[in-house]
Amino acid sequence: MAEKLLDTQAIMGDLKIIDADCHFCEPSDLWTSRAPAAYKDRMPKWEVLNGQTVWTINGKYWCGIGGSTINNKFEKVLGTLSLPVEEIDPSSWTVAGRLDIMERQGVYAEVLFPNSIGFASNAVMSIDDVEFRNIVSRVYNDGMLDAQRESGDRLLPQAILPVWDMDLTLKEMTRLHEQGIRGFTLTDKPHLIGLPDLDQPYFAPMWSLANDMGTVLNFHIGSSVVPLGEGQGITDSPMSDIFWQSFGPQRRLAILATQFYMSNARIITNLIMSDIFERYPNVKVVSAESGIGWVPFMLEACEYQLDEMVTTKEERGLQKRRPTEYFRSNVYVMSWFERSAMKILDDVGVDNVMIETDIPHPTCLFPNSRDHFADVTRDLSPEVRRKIVQDNAAGVYRVKLPQ
Repeated sequence: MAEKLLDTQAIMGDLKIIDADCHFCEPSDLWTSRAPAAYKDRMPKWEVLNGQTVWTINGKYWCGIGGSTINNKFEKVLGTLSLPVEEIDPSSWTVAGRLDIMERQGVYAEVLFPNSIGFASNAVMSIDDVEFRNIVSRVYNDGMLDAQRESGDRLLPQAILPVWDMDLTLKEMTRLHEQGIRGFTLTDKPHLIGLPDLDQPYFAPMWSLANDMGTVLNFHIGSSVVPLGEGQGITDSPMSDIFWQSFGPQRRLAILATQFYMSNARIITNLIMSDIFERYPNVKVVSAESGIGWVPFMLEACEYQLDEMVTTKEERGLQKRRPTEYFRSNVYVMSWFERSAMKILDDVGVDNVMIETDIPHPTCLFPNSRDHFADVTRDLSPEVRRKIVQDNAAGVYRVKLPQ
């Protein structure tokens, strides 16, 4: 063990790991402790339904409590999406607990995404009462602001946006940006909630404001999944076109996760085959928790198909630059368990790659993430290692590194 620690220190040196994708379970009092007085009794709360702790609204099931696989013995439990609430380590939903686990992992800062409510406010969008939905959305963001402040800006939550109301979206972006939020997480398929595609005029004000701010718009895998009903697991019938019905729940989850990683190819391909980055050149787009192995093929395919298929003057004029150029100037991806990823950095772009641990989800790197990153980057130059471990994410999310 001592030799391994010395080896890790020799490779990593003074690098500060910026973990570009983790999840923070919404604390049980997130909404009730911050609710306007008139809404306090209506706010989401934890309750036990059918023997399981879940989020409820007005006594009815709203969503689960999110994926957490690190138990209170500081062990990662395999083969499950989440543990019983009484077994979950406090690092899943307390700032102090999360900072403690970061110290143990050798991580300086974490970019946080939602957990129970879905990775782009999926559950919030399911609330029929729009006024109440707006309040639930704002209070969630207030809770994340509190967490960021309490952590001394070492935890960087990515806020959710009320995209069903564009005027409110712009106000919320402005409010949160002014208070230090570094980015926002969006659904990649707004049509699933009755909204137009992201390149349509409806979303232009959002893109324009993000461009003026130079902020981050994140597309986390699974952000287009519709909320599930009570007792309905993520491996149940809504996903039946992804896995074979003969498989058990653990194998279904493994297949689902594998395909989720590559699902962001859809949004990234559309973005770099459009003129979005011509119109909004300062926007940073992050493909979160998607890995990077598929990126070289996707870029090569875009380049090839653009020349093979797009021939008319009208369609050729949509872009002034090549798809790969748009990717390299505006898009960022991340890797965690992929040992093969370090062999394709030049094909992806060394300035476009970050690292993550995905704590506390089933596929998270735990424990000893610093050892893992030292091992997989040992053959890289110090300059490239510094970029993917620290500098790229620090630049994207405006992390102030200690001197």
